[in-house]
Formats: sequence, structure tokens, C-alpha cells
Amino acid sequence: MWSTMETANNEQIISRLLGEQQAATPQQILTADDNQVMITTTRVVDIRYRVYFLIALVAVVVFGNYVLLPARDTFQATTDESQTIALQVASFATKKMQMESDKALITKMEAQQNLIVSCLNDRKWCTDIDAAIKNNFWFARSYIQLNNLTDPKMVINERVLLTNINEYLLKWSNGNLNGNISKIAIGEPKQYAGNLRFAPLKLSITFDNKDSLLSFLSNVETKILPDPAFRVLYKIDKVSYDVANYTAQQSVDIDLNAYYYTN
Repeated sequence: MWSTMETANNEQIISRLLGEQQAATPQQILTADDNQVMITTTRVVDIRYRVYFLIALVAVVVFGNYVLLPARDTFQATTDESQTIALQVASFATKKMQMESDKALITKMEAQQNLIVSCLNDRKWCTDIDAAIKNNFWFARSYIQLNNLTDPKMVINERVLLTNINEYLLKWSNGNLNGNISKIAIGEPKQYAGNLRFAPLKLSITFDNKDSLLSFLSNVETKILPDPAFRVLYKIDKVSYDVANYTAQQSVDIDLNAYYYTN
């Protein structure tokens, strides 16, 4: 009896195993495998896309830093340089026009030099002076007064300076002396601009009254020496004068610069 029961149980177990095995058909097994493959493939593709995205992002950053930014800087530099060149060209054109205008004015001043001298010194022929000169009258006076004071044996031609002071600045228009000079000190010349230089001078002059002082100052600042060889352009820096005692005789210290050009 036990033998019959064991045989029945064994047959049931075998039948269950066969049934389960038959339940899982080859198609089902293949489908399960395909699903697993698809999941795995999807994960791989997803990871690959992420790697590609990171590589592309790095490439964009590198391209921006090493290509776009330098290109932008180069473009900006080129633009700035172009603007600078344009400004320089415009400035050059303006300077050229000014230079041509100044050249024309100087030509007129040289042609009407005698009229300018007569107008300043004697108040004659003033109406005959060109309008362009009238609009730049004190520039014309400075240009005419400017002289070449270079000397092959000295730093500055002191003879011209001394003659100008003694024979021109210290005289009234009638030729009489307006003051008596007691000291003339000529300092070391200095460069002003280009070939334009100036020499500092210190003078001590005794004037009888304020009118004598004003005559000297007028000769320095408003008149032109008729003799071109001894003309000098001055600029007064300092005058030590007691205004309260303007009727009394005074010794006045005057500092001024003598401007001149060199060869």
C-alpha cells in the first residue's frame, strides 16, 4: 500500500513539474528576455546620451573661452582702434585747416608789418589793417616782436637784450629816459616749446613817479620797437612797487621773461 501511495505522489510531482515547464512556453521566455534586453539597451542609450551631452557642454565652454571670447576682444579692439584712427584723422584735418589759416594770417602780418607798428606806436594807419589781423591784433604784435637771439659765442645774444632795454624800454616816446637802471641779471635760458626758448631777467630801475613806471610797462606790453634787429618779446612776471607812494621816486624790482626762437 505504501508502495502504491509513493508511486501516486511521484506521479503528481512529475505532472506538476511538467505542467509548469509546459506553462512557460518558448515564446514567453523569448519575450521576457527581449524585455530585459530593451531595459538594458534603454539604460545604455540613456547613459550614452548623458555622456554625449557632457562632452558637447565641455566643447561649448572650450569654444566660448578660446574662440568666441578672443574673437570678441579682437573685434572690440579693432573697433576701438578704428574709432581712434577716425578721431586722429579728424583732428589732423582740423589742425591742418588751423595751420593753413595761421599761415595765411602770418603772411598778411608780414605784409602789413609797418602798418601794425604805426598803429601801435603812433595810432596811425589802424583802419588800413586787414580785418583778420585786427581780430588777432595782440597775436600779431607778439609774432612781430619775436626774434632770434641765438649767438655762436654766447647762450643768448645779450647785446640785443641790453640794447632793447636801454634804447627802447627805458625811454619815453620823445626819446627822454623814463628811468635809470641799476641792475640787469640774465638767467639761464630754458626751453618753452620746440625751438622756442625764454630767458628770465631781473631788473632794478629807479622811476621818478608812477607815470615813468607806466611808460616802461607800456613799452614792454603794448609797443613795438621800430628796428626789427633789436625787437624782443617780453612777459612780465612780477613788479615790486609801492602804490601808496606813487608820487615819490622809487627803486622798482621787475622780473620778466624774454622769449626768442633758435635756429
